[in-house]
Amino acid sequence: MQDDDTATGDCHAAAGILQCLQMLAAEADKRGLSRTHVALRRAIRACRAEETQDRMTSRPRRSLALH
Repeated sequence: MQDDDTATGDCHAAAGILQCLQMLAAEADKRGLSRTHVALRRAIRACRAEETQDRMTSRPRRSLALH
């Protein structure tokens, strides 16, 4: 039971972190902090790429699913 709770918690935490980075990037852009804005956008891209990679590794392999 704890494993399921941890996985769900991790998912919510990752979404919260991504949302926070997006809000910070918007604020940096609004204030004209271009280097900070660029750094935050890079962090957002890295988080999205990591999230996509995690989803890809959690899928069952086709060969295993079809047999």
